[in-house]
Amino acid sequence: MKSREKLWGVCMDIYRQQYKEAEPSADFNKLMKEGKTIKQNWFMNYYLDKKRQQEIIDDCCKKNKLDTWDEQMINQTIWLGSSPTSERLKDE
Repeated sequence: MKSREKLWGVCMDIYRQQYKEAEPSADFNKLMKEGKTIKQNWFMNYYLDKKRQQEIIDDCCKKNKLDTWDEQMINQTIWLGSSPTSERLKDE
């Protein structure tokens, strides 16, 4: 089991990559610095296919050599957190 700080760092790496690949693309660090991530449902403005999001999660977990327990915690944190939406919003 990795430390909480290490696991949080993995989550942040995942978010950075997801938003880099999202439509529209975004710099996650810049979004946080500008305070955009504190607004409710801000992540709904970004789209990334669910399959690609999971690939990013899996790649980061593998790269960081996480055990099964840590991988499960990362998956739950990311999917219940502020990942880009995986559903395209329809024009209203």
